Amino acid sequence: MSTISAQVVIEDPIGFHARPAGQIVKLVKESGLEVRIGKPSEKMVKANSPLSLMALKGKSGETLVVEIDTEDQGVADGIVSQIQEFLKG
Repeated sequence: MSTISAQVVIEDPIGFHARPAGQIVKLVKESGLEVRIGKPSEKMVKANSPLSLMALKGKSGETLVVEIDTEDQGVADGIVSQIQEFLKG
């Protein structure tokens, strides 16, 4: 299994808070894939736990790295696109 990486930007003025964290967790659980999120060059967390995601303490304007364990680029692109939408606020 390969890992596809992409970057998303937190655009919500509030930063990364409970609502987008919950939306991301739901998306990841529905996908059935292993998805990790983190700040560049920092430890990645599994995106299936809202508490892990909230611990990132992402601020508006920060970039996050998304890693998805899949070989299907289309599926990965769809997940990344949805995560970016959730982070717009």
